[in-house]
Amino acid sequence: MQKDGIVKVILAHILAAASFGIISAGVMHYRHWKSKSTLKENNLAPYLDRTESGRVRKIETFSQYVARQLGFKDESECPEVMKLAYEYLKKSKGFDDKMYEYLAKEANAEELYVKLAEEFERCILGYFAFHWSQAPLIMTQILSVNSDQKKLKDLVMAATRKQRFEKISQDLKVTRMFSTLVEEMKAIGTTSNEELNQSEVMVPVAHSERSPVLLLMGGGMGAGKSTVLKDIMKESFWSGAAANAVVVEADAFKETDVIYRALSSRGHHHDMLQTAELVHQSSTDAASSLLVTALNEGRDVIMDGTLSWIPFVEQTICMARNVHKHRYRMGDGYQVAEDGTVTENYWVQIEGEEGKEAKIRKPYKIELVGVFCDAYLAAVRGIRRAIQMGRAVRVKSQLKSHKRFASAFPRYCELVDKARLYCTNASGGPPVVNFSFRVHSFLSFFRFSLVTTVIQHLILF
Repeated sequence: MQKDGIVKVILAHILAAASFGIISAGVMHYRHWKSKSTLKENNLAPYLDRTESGRVRKIETFSQYVARQLGFKDESECPEVMKLAYEYLKKSKGFDDKMYEYLAKEANAEELYVKLAEEFERCILGYFAFHWSQAPLIMTQILSVNSDQKKLKDLVMAATRKQRFEKISQDLKVTRMFSTLVEEMKAIGTTSNEELNQSEVMVPVAHSERSPVLLLMGGGMGAGKSTVLKDIMKESFWSGAAANAVVVEADAFKETDVIYRALSSRGHHHDMLQTAELVHQSSTDAASSLLVTALNEGRDVIMDGTLSWIPFVEQTICMARNVHKHRYRMGDGYQVAEDGTVTENYWVQIEGEEGKEAKIRKPYKIELVGVFCDAYLAAVRGIRRAIQMGRAVRVKSQLKSHKRFASAFPRYCELVDKARLYCTNASGGPPVVNFSFRVHSFLSFFRFSLVTTVIQHLILF
């Protein structure tokens, strides 16, 4: 059969291109120091079609790129494989079943499946590792596959974006306020202090007999914090304490924001970045409100964020150190006066509410978990997440978050009781502990410092 022949050809190409991932990794680390002409001649980078003025008109499609990396002259030589590549990239429902079905008649179907999936991963890594300034165009091309959207419609949607956003925001203003309040109540739970004191699920001792824990999960966007957190939740303490812990994550509020959901449900992928930015401040405020409430109640708290803004983190740690003696509320945050003076006051102590209960509370134990990866991996993960989940961030903002956290991490280590550093470079593998503040020297931290230097160069791109 013709299909059988194509499968064998694909396998041959995959085996021949086995070194692609290794080569691309090296290229990605140094691509920003190469001249534009050198990058243009690099076969690992997607081709750009430019106008006479130098403006990018379009970029090589993902299917064309995959076909070229597999050794085919044109994507028309293997249309079914290209379709599978798109399904794999988008993680469409049942994509794995479709891949198995395509290879089912082959004697070594399982081996072929693994090899094909690995090659798709390499191609995805290579496709998204270049031309970050064209990330919106790349995502638009991928999300527009099999779409009948017209260029004129895209222009109209872009031109009317501000009016559409304002109308939806105004219509859902009250609904959003109540919805956010409900989400905060869900996150904080209804567990009373008495129930917490009587609970036996806390490990190694009951909640009333130990200090509550504030776990700060920090790292740039796309660093892999969620992956590391899953690993930490398997540890003896958190496997028991997690049930009553409060998880504070701004992205969780963003995804449940009624305005965000209303805009996202319309399927206008050109609005992804602006939609996320529209609800950024409100989701951040909701997370801050949840955080101060949980700390006032003495709950175990897991705060998941970039921790890239030093004043906010320092003031948060200061609040956690004193919240067993005083209650707090949200402050005015970042404010710029008319004369340009900047004041940052994120938390305010509530006077006269110490009370008897506050005097017998134990102080918080503060732990820090830093997560990092190579910058290009974070950018690739961010673009893939935008395609799969519709939640986008700007690549430059990603790199800035990595740079700022890397610069601030040594300072944070001095403020907390315990610190750990995880590397998530391994694809599909468990996170690697590179550094523990209370265990050994800073030798392994040297690598993290090098990553900071690399990111400082990349941020200029």
